Amino acid sequence: MSKRLSPRGFTLIEVLLAILIGSLVLTSVYGIFSSVSTTRKRLGVEGALYHQTRIFFDRIGGELSSLRFSPVGNEAVFSSGKTRSGEIFLEFNTELVSPLLQRHGGISRVRYEVQQMEEAVVLSRSEKVLLADLAASEPLHFIEDLKTFQVRYFYRGRWQEGWSGKNPPELVEITLELENDNRLIPFRSSFVLSGGRG
Repeated sequence: MSKRLSPRGFTLIEVLLAILIGSLVLTSVYGIFSSVSTTRKRLGVEGALYHQTRIFFDRIGGELSSLRFSPVGNEAVFSSGKTRSGEIFLEFNTELVSPLLQRHGGISRVRYEVQQMEEAVVLSRSEKVLLADLAASEPLHFIEDLKTFQVRYFYRGRWQEGWSGKNPPELVEITLELENDNRLIPFRSSFVLSGGRG
């Protein structure tokens, strides 16, 4: 007669080992999911910063390429410097007018200015139509959370940090630094100011 084996269950050690392996697998999966989620969020914020900066460089590039070289009124065609609070500004006459202001004339005075807000540094833009008696537009916050805004000017073979010349420079270089997750993201672009229109 053959001996029948009784069904045997798992031992305590086998159960504990299975729980340990299962928890290691779940912890690994959660770690990967958390890492992917954090990276996705960081890339989303960086993508927005790149988009915002690209729009800024496209806009100012178009305005500088449409620079009005002959003066309108008493102000210099192109001026730059620091405000009373020590922040950088860049101001110039351009024929590239915002669509809402085009019906009033074809030349505007555009001003880009760094402003210290409550807890952030902001690059703002305002525009005043020169051929109509309109007040300057309210400053539009173009770029927020700005860490660095630098402008250099090239004229007659050398770079200058400031501009006070009667004529516009030959080249304008703009450098921005924006911060994301305690990391500075630099942006730089240069614009040639040539072929002036009268």
